Amino acid sequence: MTTIKFSEHKEAILKALNEKVGSHGIQEPTSLVTGFFNQPVYGVVSESVIIGGPTIPMGAVVGNNSGRVYFFALTALLPNLEM
Repeated sequence: MTTIKFSEHKEAILKALNEKVGSHGIQEPTSLVTGFFNQPVYGVVSESVIIGGPTIPMGAVVGNNSGRVYFFALTALLPNLEM
């Protein structure tokens, strides 16, 4: 199992986000969330809680005016990152 520390990749994430600033459509200043999210991916919809399975590692920024959270797939931001 590979462990990736946010602090070791923060600058690269910021750089990638800044390079993509025009293409992601955010129209307000943002602040980087200093951590990762793992969004689960399910093959079925169920009333049961599903534990385990595939996830999409993500980074996020928060809109300074709206408070809206914008998520970005980590592999889209840092395609050469070994997971």
